[in-house]
Amino acid sequence: MSTESQEAIEMGTKPSPEHAWLEKLVGEWDVESEMMMPDGSKQVGKGTESVQNLGGLWAYGEGKTSMPGGQPMTYYVGLGYDVTFKEYRAFMMMSVSSHLWKYAGTLSADGNTMTLDCEGPNMMGEGTANYRDIIEIQDENHRTLTSTGQDEKGEWQTFMVARYTRR
Repeated sequence: MSTESQEAIEMGTKPSPEHAWLEKLVGEWDVESEMMMPDGSKQVGKGTESVQNLGGLWAYGEGKTSMPGGQPMTYYVGLGYDVTFKEYRAFMMMSVSSHLWKYAGTLSADGNTMTLDCEGPNMMGEGTANYRDIIEIQDENHRTLTSTGQDEKGEWQTFMVARYTRR
């Protein structure tokens, strides 16, 4: 290998201690979700998620589940630590939405909770709204995702809780 080729390989971002947390998400998961509907009812969904490691810098995954009413949904997610901006960054795209969800996040001091914030389409009306997803690691085989949206009073309202169990 030429010196120039070796230098090009070594130029990439090296994983930092912040990237190590992402390994907790890697694996094959069964997912059970509960969505709170505007009328107060609850819808339950089941699905799967497969998460891989990309270069020690990203956890990225594909999930398959169903929407309320039974419509199938496929989604893709990625979560990494951006060494330039010194924050966790994530994205999500879904087969049922044209919006690319882009998140910025922080990890709790105990390393068990990742809080991810974003702006997206207002599911309850016109314009956009603020959203917050909270990933909590219970143990190496269990985690939850709690999705909340900010209402017109600025209060956070939970609209979905998903429970992940490692297969």
